[in-house]
Amino acid sequence: MSPPTPLILTHAAITSLLTSLPAPTIHNIIDSLTASLQTLTQQPTPSYHRAPPTPVITQPPRQTLQNNVANYTTLVMPCATPNLTSIKSVTLPTPPLPPSPPNGVITLQDAAGRLLAVLNAEEITAFRTACVSIVLLLGRIRYGLAVKSAVVFGTGKQAEWISRLLLKLCPTLGRLTVIGREGNSQEKMDAFVDRFRRGVESETKIGWKTYGGGIRQDVQDELHGADAIFCCTPSTVKLFPVEFLTDGKVRYISLIGSYKPHMKEFSPGYLRRASVTVVVDSVEACLVEAGEVIQAGLRAEDLVDIGSVVSDFNNGLGEKYLGDVVFKCVGLAIMDLIAAEEIVKIAREHKVGVEIPGFSA
Repeated sequence: MSPPTPLILTHAAITSLLTSLPAPTIHNIIDSLTASLQTLTQQPTPSYHRAPPTPVITQPPRQTLQNNVANYTTLVMPCATPNLTSIKSVTLPTPPLPPSPPNGVITLQDAAGRLLAVLNAEEITAFRTACVSIVLLLGRIRYGLAVKSAVVFGTGKQAEWISRLLLKLCPTLGRLTVIGREGNSQEKMDAFVDRFRRGVESETKIGWKTYGGGIRQDVQDELHGADAIFCCTPSTVKLFPVEFLTDGKVRYISLIGSYKPHMKEFSPGYLRRASVTVVVDSVEACLVEAGEVIQAGLRAEDLVDIGSVVSDFNNGLGEKYLGDVVFKCVGLAIMDLIAAEEIVKIAREHKVGVEIPGFSA
C-alpha cells in the first residue's frame, strides 16, 4: 500500500471552509462528535479483579509545559482511536505578556503513525467546542423547548462560533445579544462584528453591548428573557449577578471560557441548587480544571457527562434535561481528533489545502 499524502490546512483555509458549511454538514459533524463522547462514556473502567480493559479511545490527561522565561504556557493534548492518532499543542501568553489569541497545531496520523494532515488549531478549537456546547440545547429543541432569545458573553473566536451555530441551527431564534466584557475596546467589538457578519445571513435580530458586571437594566432585561446563555470568556469573576435570573423561566447555561480552578464566569452557588442539572464534557477533567465546579464543591455524583445525556436523548429519556441545565466544558482531545478528521474529509472533497507528496517512506 502506498503511503498517504499529507494535507496541510492553514488558518485561512480552515476558516473559509468552516464558515461556508451548510447546516446539514454541521449536524453531521456534531453527530460524529457526540458518537465519540458516547463511546468515551461507555468504555469499561479499570478493575482490580480483571485484566485492564482495552479502551477504544485513549486520551491521557493534557500536559502543561510552562515557559517562565518567555512567559508562555503550552498545552499538549494527545488522543488515539483504533484508526487515528492526534496531538494538539496550543500555546498561550502568560503575565506580564498581554492576552492574545492562542497559537496551535493539530497533527493527524494513521494507526501506523504515518502523517495524514497538519491543521492550524485556532478555528478548529473554537468550532468543536461550540458544536459540543450546543448539543444539549438542540436536544431540548427536539423535545419542544423553543429557543427564542439567546445571550453570548465574549468577543473572541468561541463567542463567534457559538453565535454562528445558534443562527444556523436554531430556527426559532428571534434575538441574539453578544456582550463584550468591560475593558474590551470599541475597536475590538467593531472587529468582532465585522468578522462575524461576513457570510451570515439571518432574520434574527442581533444586538451588541459592552458590560462591566454591575447592575445595568438593559443587560438584566436581556438575561431575564434569555432561553440560553453562553459564557465564553477567560474570567476570574462572575460575569453577572445570579439575581438577574430570578424568575420562572427554565434556561440552558453554557460555561466554556474558564479552564482553571481559580477561574469562574458564573456563580458557583447556582450549580448547587437542587433544581439545576450540571452536565460536563468530562467528570474527571472538570473536577480538576473547572473553576465553577470546584468552587461549588461538587463531586462526581453531582455531575452528568455529556455522553450519557446524548444516549438519554437518543433513547427518549431527554425529559430529565428540560429544566435549568448548566453545561461546563473544558475541552477534550477526542473532540480535536474527530473535528480534524471531519475537516480533512471535507477539505479533500473540496480540494482545499496543500498536499505534501513523498512525506512518508
